[in-house]
Amino acid sequence: MVGALLLCGGAGSRLGGVDKPLQPLAGRLLIERVLERIAPQAGDILISANRNFAQYAAYGLPVVDDGAYALCGPLAGLAAGLSASTTDDLLCVPGDAPLLPDDLGARLDAARRSSKAMIAYADDGLGPQPLCCLVPRALLDDLRAYLAAGGRTPREWFARHATAIAAFPEWPRWAWSANTPEEWQDAELRLADTLDSGI
Repeated sequence: MVGALLLCGGAGSRLGGVDKPLQPLAGRLLIERVLERIAPQAGDILISANRNFAQYAAYGLPVVDDGAYALCGPLAGLAAGLSASTTDDLLCVPGDAPLLPDDLGARLDAARRSSKAMIAYADDGLGPQPLCCLVPRALLDDLRAYLAAGGRTPREWFARHATAIAAFPEWPRWAWSANTPEEWQDAELRLADTLDSGI
C-alpha cells in the first residue's frame, strides 16, 4: 500500500507565524482533519515538521525533519519523507488542508498509470495543487540533487520528469489550503456546512 506524508513545515507567515496544522479549525486541530482523510488512503504515515516535534509525535506517527535542506520549502519535507519512507510510493499532502478528497490517492494513482508518468499531482479546476502529489521513492536522489543545486519549487522539479494531472473540479478551492486570515475564516464557515451535507 502507498505511504503518506503530511507536510507540516510551513512558516505560516501570512497567519502571524503560527504552525497551521496545530491550530483549531471549526473545533478541531487542522492536522486531525487531514489525518482523518488520509489514514484510510495509506498504510504508513509520516509527518514532516521543523518545529513543535513533541506535539506532532503525540499522534503516534514518525516525525521527520527537513535535515540539510531546512527552510528550503516544501520539497525539503518531501525529501525527508522519501528518505524515511519504506513504501515505493508516497502520497504527499499539505498539513493545512481543511478538507482533502477521500479518493485523492486513488485518483492520483489512476492518472499516473494512465499516462505512464512518474509523478501525479492534483488540479482543482482553477489551478494546480502541487503539494497534493504522488511521488515514487526512486526519485529521492534526483530530488536531493535538485535541492543541492538551489532548486526550490515543486512544479519546476516535477518538470524534470513525466507528470500526470488528476482533475478535481468538483472539489471546492477553499478545501485545499488556508493561508490567510480571510481564507481561514472562510474555511471555518464553509466546513460546517460541507460536513453537514455529508461530503
